[in-house]
Amino acid sequence: MVTAFAPLPRLQGVVELLDRPGNSDAEVRGSLRDLERLNRSFGGVRTILLHLSRMVGDRSPTPLTILDIATGGADIPRAVCRWARRRSLAVTIEAIDRSEQVLAAGRLWSAGYPEIRLRRAETPPLPYPDGSFDYVVCSLFFHHLTEAQGIHLLSEMTRVARHGLIVNDLMRSRRARLLTGIATRLLSRNRLTRHDGPMSVLRGFRPLELLHMATEAGLGDVRVSLHPWFRIALVKETIPGAGEREP
Repeated sequence: MVTAFAPLPRLQGVVELLDRPGNSDAEVRGSLRDLERLNRSFGGVRTILLHLSRMVGDRSPTPLTILDIATGGADIPRAVCRWARRRSLAVTIEAIDRSEQVLAAGRLWSAGYPEIRLRRAETPPLPYPDGSFDYVVCSLFFHHLTEAQGIHLLSEMTRVARHGLIVNDLMRSRRARLLTGIATRLLSRNRLTRHDGPMSVLRGFRPLELLHMATEAGLGDVRVSLHPWFRIALVKETIPGAGEREP
């Protein structure tokens, strides 16, 4: 019984099937579509837009610039574009991923979104000068990283973000692992989705772990919040102070 209530250790040293070479385009695109549905239905999109809306607030209508790290099929950038269009807010989004196979799907599905530019890039580090973007977002990528890589990426996100950053991921727990395994089997026949869903939860970070990483990265004040369906968000907002120029 003691073991059942002990903290679930983080799974490390493994690679998810979607990240391995040799997957067919059909399998990869099927898995990315599953991720899009899961993000839309189980809080991924909602979490990003909630925090982005709070940070943007009533800012000047000057076009927003956003960097989306590990964009996958670019479902988060497309959701942000729809949100911005509803607000009559101009936005440009740089969406990066390390896989050309994945980016090919993102480019196809984002053809109707001229606001989005997709680019191949390995990260961390980020291949941009300091203060290149208003906001930097990263969804469902941190669980792919070691703690040291996560600290490095948080530092890099802070470096290139003028106003704030949002990390959105899965929180590790036994309940999350169980229900994610059930959901992926009920909602998909894709072998990548069925395998990677529960594994992603096992590789996720918990609130104190994210806070520790933020401290090590020198972020200062951050907010870590929990959201429905085992989502966890780390948010850092930079309030322009005296002597700072608004872009």
